[in-house]
Amino acid sequence: MITSTYSIALDFQVDNSKLIIPLTADVEVHRSEIHYVIKNFKARSDRNGSVLPDITIKKKNGRWVHMDSEQESHLSIQVGKSIEAIESSQLTETK
Repeated sequence: MITSTYSIALDFQVDNSKLIIPLTADVEVHRSEIHYVIKNFKARSDRNGSVLPDITIKKKNGRWVHMDSEQESHLSIQVGKSIEAIESSQLTETK
């Protein structure tokens, strides 16, 4: 069950190179088994079409991992950090 949606911004570093792509994406929070579906990855400078496929991640033992493989990737880590920042600011605003 989707309980909330919001947008995130992140700087995606391509593999171990110096190439960094500023991205935005939409996050769907599913609370039944807490996980996040991230969709519509777009370059901040170009709002046309998604530049990456959708991913589904969750936080497990303090690590942001993909739901299917339960492995972390650079993308899952970067998206997870952006989710934590948004959710932390939302908690601060409600206090």
